[in-house]
Order: sequence, then C-alpha cells, then structure tokens
Amino acid sequence: MAGRGLARLGGVCGLLYVLLLVPAYVVGYPDAPTSTSGAVDVVGYFGASPDTFVLANGVLAIFSTFFFVWFLAALHGLLGRAEGEEGGFFSSAALAGGALFIVLSCAGYAAEVVYPAALVRFEHFTPGAEPAFTALALSAWLYHFCQVGASVMIAATSLVALGRGVLPRWLALAGLVVALLTLLHFLLPLLGATAGLLWVALVSALMLIGSRNASAPRRLAR
Repeated sequence: MAGRGLARLGGVCGLLYVLLLVPAYVVGYPDAPTSTSGAVDVVGYFGASPDTFVLANGVLAIFSTFFFVWFLAALHGLLGRAEGEEGGFFSSAALAGGALFIVLSCAGYAAEVVYPAALVRFEHFTPGAEPAFTALALSAWLYHFCQVGASVMIAATSLVALGRGVLPRWLALAGLVVALLTLLHFLLPLLGATAGLLWVALVSALMLIGSRNASAPRRLAR
C-alpha cells in the first residue's frame, strides 16, 4: 500500500512539475536570441512586460521545483525496491543525478530572471544590453550543466528498467536516447530540454497507471 501510494504521489508531482514549466518554454530559452541585431534581440527576449517573464520563469519555477523533489524521491524509492538487496547503485545514481539537475536548474532560473526582476523591483535600475547578455550567458551554461544530472538520472532509470522491468522496455530504450540528448544539451538546447521534460511526463503517467493496477497481481496470488 505504501509503495503504491508513493508511486501515485510521484506521478502526480511529476506531471505538475511538467505543467508548471510549460509557460517558461513558451516564453523562450536563453539561446534563443541569435540574430545579428544583438542588443535589441537580447533585451527584447525578456518581453515588453518583465513581470510576466518573472512569473513564467521564476515564480512558477519555484513551485515546479517543489513538485520535482517529490517526484525524484518517489522515483528513487521505485528504483530502490526494484534493485532489492543489490546495493541500490543505480537508484543512488538516479537520486544524485536528479538532485544535481534540480539544483543547477534553480540556479539557471535565478540567473535568467535576474535582469527582468531588477527592472520590476528597482525603480532606478537602468536597462542595458550588458547585464542582459551576462544573465542569459550564465543561465544558458547553468542549464547545460544541469542536464548532465538529468542524463545520469534518466540513464540509471533506463538501466534498472531494462533489467527489472519497472518500466516498459520501449520507454527504457527511449530513455537511453533521451539521456544522450540531455547530455548534448550544449549542442541541442531546446531538443535536449524538451526530451527530458517529455520523459518526466511519461514516467509520471506510468507511475500513476501502475499504482492503480499494482494490487491486482497480489490479490490473484492470494
């Protein structure tokens, strides 16, 4: 009962994490301004309403982080039970990777919203291209590094799934591809980030579905 309840909690939290991050992906991502117009593009990246940008990429990200931590804990428990008494190497790797991912993601969120947040908070803040360039460059590299953690988390989960069947085989194999894409985030930022987000959504949905049906085999066995 406890295992099914935790899986259900993890599934709900994972889906909420994904939903709360969708507005941030709609607003944009740090590598987006690339045209030759330079400063105009970078400052314009934050939009005409900086408070909207802060809401989408800052405030909602706070709540998404809260739900991701619960998803990660449930995933770690699921993998640990699947590994049994073999030491929990892969479940520990998934936990460490997920922790690295969310910590550096939060740092990236903060770096990305620091410019529009300063515009909103400080009346005498002077808008300029230089702080905007710096904020976007810093956040972009923080997001590159955070995806290393996501890659470890996804790869470890996929390896356990292949050996223990805690997830469908197709998702385990797809997870290895997603792990590579997230690791190559510095080359394919939007594709890598989107693939990782989709993976969380699929795993969360399967956690919910599996938790509803988990008691059937036990009842039949009895």
